[in-house]
Amino acid sequence: MLKKNFIKILILLFLLYGCGYTPIYTNKDYNFTIISLQTNGNDKLNKIITNRLGIYKNTNSKKQFNLIINTNLEKEVASKDSKGNPKTFRIVLNTKIIVSDSEGITKEKSFSKTLDYNNKSKKSELKKYEDRSGKNLAEKISEEIIIYLVSN
Repeated sequence: MLKKNFIKILILLFLLYGCGYTPIYTNKDYNFTIISLQTNGNDKLNKIITNRLGIYKNTNSKKQFNLIINTNLEKEVASKDSKGNPKTFRIVLNTKIIVSDSEGITKEKSFSKTLDYNNKSKKSELKKYEDRSGKNLAEKISEEIIIYLVSN
């Protein structure tokens, strides 16, 4: 039984090796450079986004972009219980980017991510969860920005 599983895994590895798999998020696959990056809005989330985009600052490419990123994080009560206490919350991260290329063409694009979550009895746990959730949403938006820049 162990020998059959080993052979299956070995065959699978050979197939994956031969198919030309390359990781999606490596900067040598992308043909753009970020010349300047300005941010406005939520400092914590902007730092996460700029760290993700920072690896594209020093590449030598014909496509060169100047970016202005505006982030806005909103927290709202999504539903209440019968007593009027918050039952679920909603975090909405709105990000607007202004992209200027080397030819002087300027484009705007908006990204939005939403997350609903339940209230917690301990407010410290709720705050930690909100911070983690905001970070995850910012990472997802940074991936979408990278895909948008590649497609231009």
